[in-house]
Amino acid sequence: MRRWGPSPVCSRRRQSLVLVLTLMLFGAVGACTPSGEPTTDHASGPALSLEQEPTTRLAVARDTGTGTGSAIEATVEEMVAQNAIYSYDALVLLGDLIYPEGDAEQVPTRISGVFDALTQRGARLLPVLGNHDYMSDEQAQIMHRLGRSTSWYTETVGIVRVVVLDTEQVDDPDQLAWLDETLATPTDAPWTIVAMHKPAYSAGYHGSDESIQEEWVPLFERYAVPLVLAGHDHDYQRSKKINGVTYVVSGGAATLRPTGRRDFTAVSASIRHFLDLVVSPTRLTGRAIDQNGNLIDSFDLRR
Repeated sequence: MRRWGPSPVCSRRRQSLVLVLTLMLFGAVGACTPSGEPTTDHASGPALSLEQEPTTRLAVARDTGTGTGSAIEATVEEMVAQNAIYSYDALVLLGDLIYPEGDAEQVPTRISGVFDALTQRGARLLPVLGNHDYMSDEQAQIMHRLGRSTSWYTETVGIVRVVVLDTEQVDDPDQLAWLDETLATPTDAPWTIVAMHKPAYSAGYHGSDESIQEEWVPLFERYAVPLVLAGHDHDYQRSKKINGVTYVVSGGAATLRPTGRRDFTAVSASIRHFLDLVVSPTRLTGRAIDQNGNLIDSFDLRR
């Protein structure tokens, strides 16, 4: 049987001003101010509209559980703007779905209602549990209200197989065996990505999770998973390829903390954003887009 275990907030105007001044003064920089105000080492102007319809498109966000009346609204507003021409096929929420303590009664106001503009246009909701979702011991009820019976599962969206993991249960042997079996099973989908809450590699406030490195990373490498998504740290980070795997932290949908750099860091930014994944059979493009529609980072993975 599956087991269920028990900042500063900057305005959008200030966010834009700091970004512009940073670029004017320094061009590309690689650190975040000690107070965690928005800075970026990659910003290349507005995220351009897609020139053609992708085979599959996913929106990714994390730490969204602040609900209406908070900074998440501006992130969703930009998601909707990017969704105007070519709709998202899925919305992946990387955990901490309901702040502060995972109250299942708040699913309509913290999750469903917040993202209606996307899900009502056909984006399939793929929720991931985070540590805050466990604090009231209502994680099973949260997932049930979102149409999920388990906290780890796999779902194929177009040409992408999304493998969702529960990082509050890294030591569960059933989850480990399931992950091994799932990744070993052939699929018609040309792309497999992993979505989870706590990151295997992070230069942010919480840092890397050693238990995930020990238990799951060898499987990601063995089965050549190209992309692993996580949140937990309230920032944006992309790693260099680590034994063939790219790790992205996308945890700045609503609130921010300072971030940093390690030897595995390719990009690091403390700025509110979401991740846009545009997928064809041979190419996966990731675009980190801030609340004003600016491109923080973009990357291409090829098959």
